[in-house]
Amino acid sequence: MIGVILWRDIDDGKAVIWCEDQGDLAYLDRIEDILDPEITLSVGDVVRFDMTIERNMRLALNVTRLLDNWGSTLGDALRKVPNDPDTLDASTGPQILTFMGRETEHLVQNVSPEIRRIG
Repeated sequence: MIGVILWRDIDDGKAVIWCEDQGDLAYLDRIEDILDPEITLSVGDVVRFDMTIERNMRLALNVTRLLDNWGSTLGDALRKVPNDPDTLDASTGPQILTFMGRETEHLVQNVSPEIRRIG
């Protein structure tokens, strides 16, 4: 899975990740789940990870960084999208945020075909 770090607590080793499949958020719960201990993940980093589900929660494992600080403003953009369907203006169409654009396609060249549908 590929995702973007939305929130990070460096001291506790925790993070919240927005996932490419637009499903539930994934949680990085332990520093030990980052593959390279020399890398400090930050808000906005694009990461690749394995995912498991425990107690209906997505957990990120084997996390590695693909891009540094790519989506640092993503959290702000997501907060601006109305979550009340009654407030959406039907004349402007759906309010969609693109997960990753063409400028990042090279990151997924060696990734399985089902993940390449990004963008």
